[in-house]
Amino acid sequence: MKIVFVCTGNTCRSPMAEGIAKKLMPEVEVVSRGLMAQQGAPIAQHSQQLIERHGFDVHGEAERFTDEDTKADLILTMTPEHESMIRSMYGNQVNVATLSEYVGENQVVNDPFSSGYETYEKTFDQLWDLIQKLKDKLMAE
Repeated sequence: MKIVFVCTGNTCRSPMAEGIAKKLMPEVEVVSRGLMAQQGAPIAQHSQQLIERHGFDVHGEAERFTDEDTKADLILTMTPEHESMIRSMYGNQVNVATLSEYVGENQVVNDPFSSGYETYEKTFDQLWDLIQKLKDKLMAE
């Protein structure tokens, strides 16, 4: 199984989601992408600190979402807007959903970009909870 986590720039939310998912589900192929990513841009400092603090394995540079990513088994976005953008750019993909909705929650994973470390920690904790629910759901299927 391959999962692609998607946010805007692939520097804050989706790299943290990638790291958490790789830790919780090592048997799953996981990558992260940004719909408007500046190819090769570094991961945000606070995201990088949290990733390193937890010992996660994450590629350290932003990557843009491409046609190839649409072939993943599951494309999980941070917001409904990201989901809508993918659907409008690549067709009505059946494998696209917000992370929150996919696990039965009604949340938006807000972008911590340009916020303090505490905001990144809250985003990290939210992602951890959602990805734990994702793991439970996938194991039950």
